[in-house]
Amino acid sequence: MNYKQDQQGLYLVANKKFINWMDVHTYCHTCLAALTFDDEFDASYCSTCNEWREEKCSDNSCEYCERRPQRPLDPRR
Repeated sequence: MNYKQDQQGLYLVANKKFINWMDVHTYCHTCLAALTFDDEFDASYCSTCNEWREEKCSDNSCEYCERRPQRPLDPRR
């Protein structure tokens, strides 16, 4: 069995992977896949679930949010 000795801290064990507790926010809360960041829309998403993991902002004239597709992997305009 592979494991690291002398590694202290809190970890989430999921899908046979150890995820450091400080990095949990970079994983999907539904499927635990690593999140991807989309520079074009300045938001994180899960490519497995095809869902954004950040809400649109409340600014109606936001250059990122106004053009953002419903789902991250939908065809881009």
